[in-house]
Amino acid sequence: MDFFDEISKEKEDFPKVRAVTKQMRGYSLNFYQIFAIGFFLICFFLGIIFGNLFATCETSSYFYSDVCLVSEFNFSLMIVIWVASLLVSMAIFAVGHIIALLTEINKKLTKFRD
Repeated sequence: MDFFDEISKEKEDFPKVRAVTKQMRGYSLNFYQIFAIGFFLICFFLGIIFGNLFATCETSSYFYSDVCLVSEFNFSLMIVIWVASLLVSMAIFAVGHIIALLTEINKKLTKFRD
């Protein structure tokens, strides 16, 4: 058994851009999903802004020094804001997707009843 032959048999090409856009055209987003995407984009930029506003101090040679010699970009705050906003926006997007599925089920049930 040659593993390279198996890999070439199982290998699939990546989907083309046209196929992905064609599939996405039929999908409509509701208010919650649009809000989740907008919320994540706003928080993405807020993470960069807050990382710059609340800069960290580089350590000085003195233990109890009040003087900040060099301030650096706060990457940890930026990453925390990005992760928190991603989790919140994914939860909001999931609620929107559940609502979309329930409305689709309701439409199918009303057609079945009529």
